Amino acid sequence: MKTDTLALFDFDKTLYKKDSLLEFTKFSKGNLNFYFGMFYLSPYLILMKLGILSNKNVKQRYIQYFFKNTNYDFFKSIAIDFAVNKIEKHLSPEIYKEFQKHLKENHQIFIVTASIPEWIEPWSQKFGIKVIGSNLEIITNKITGKLVTENCFGKEKVNRINAIMDLEKFDAIYVYGSGKGDREMLQLSKK
Repeated sequence: MKTDTLALFDFDKTLYKKDSLLEFTKFSKGNLNFYFGMFYLSPYLILMKLGILSNKNVKQRYIQYFFKNTNYDFFKSIAIDFAVNKIEKHLSPEIYKEFQKHLKENHQIFIVTASIPEWIEPWSQKFGIKVIGSNLEIITNKITGKLVTENCFGKEKVNRINAIMDLEKFDAIYVYGSGKGDREMLQLSKK
């Protein structure tokens, strides 16, 4: 009897060994601008670690600092360049092996990430894999620095998964995640 199987992969520090938000920023803005920006943003990062500011609030400040008013078409072209030239070089061999197994078995696969889909999808689409992520607000082809969705982190990952599929129809669910933002998603696992 054939079973329906779902595989959910976190991206940053799971399928991809690094934090793609930071790596994409370095790639698109250069190391000097990146480290200057991180110094400027450090008070917000500290307040987030202390639980005073939300993850979404700090992510929006980060995006506003580095990308506000960037032409969206230009941003997408850099995102494609990043996906083509950087992702393959920094995949986790162990997790990528599992990813390939699920592909070979024709399981339904999603990448569920707090990152922005634009710099992951050019890579994932070659496998026919969709990305559920934190979506940027774009007005008149410019990035506003805001998110139009909640930051796809923690419980929000589960909310976003449930919004697009009925998990009851799957006989097996494999979940790959390695950070505190994956805890709730990891609880969806059933084998």
